[in-house]
Amino acid sequence: MKVLLHIPHSSLKVPKKFYKGLLISREEFQKYNLKMTDVGIDELFKEVKGYKYKAKYSRLYCDVEKYKDNSKEFMYKYGQGVIYTKTYDGKDFHINDDKYKKKVYKYYDKYHYRLDKLALKLLKKDRKLLIIDCHSYSTEMALYHHSGDFKDICIGIEKDFYNEEVLKKIIQYIESKGLTYEINSPYIGSLVPNVFFNKKYNGEVISIMIEVNKRIYL
Repeated sequence: MKVLLHIPHSSLKVPKKFYKGLLISREEFQKYNLKMTDVGIDELFKEVKGYKYKAKYSRLYCDVEKYKDNSKEFMYKYGQGVIYTKTYDGKDFHINDDKYKKKVYKYYDKYHYRLDKLALKLLKKDRKLLIIDCHSYSTEMALYHHSGDFKDICIGIEKDFYNEEVLKKIIQYIESKGLTYEINSPYIGSLVPNVFFNKKYNGEVISIMIEVNKRIYL
């Protein structure tokens, strides 16, 4: 099957216009940006053969994995929807106007349009597509909205877009490295391109999220 590695949160870049709405110093912002970015995730997945699709900008400018409809997005009430206004610890760090939002959503829409196009192209080549949603997370940040014993690896699966055999192989690999894991905890689900939602693909499209706890590699 074709493999598509989705890497949405590894960039530290923000456009120049972003700084106009900054409520904290640039130095403080850089610290938050570093903490909230999936630093080094590109390196961790570099040996995986597949097509890599990465976001150009930091999630603090535009989080491409959030729902555009704020009523559907759990983190919107914490100031972390598609457009962030608060840091992970609840600090107000950015304000924006309608003109700014329009530009961010334009980038968001273009990102997903291209992702849909690439995913469909790969699926047509092999009639089977595995999407690996590549992330990292920190226990410190997870504690703000979740509780529990945070494992080395969080595996996220979607009800209609996962495969038991593929999931089993991923778990076997994790265990062979002496690492702990949990499914859909602390984070749930995995990215599925919009073009595949509300359609039946009979197991042709599989999406599994891998969240690596930063304590094991940073």
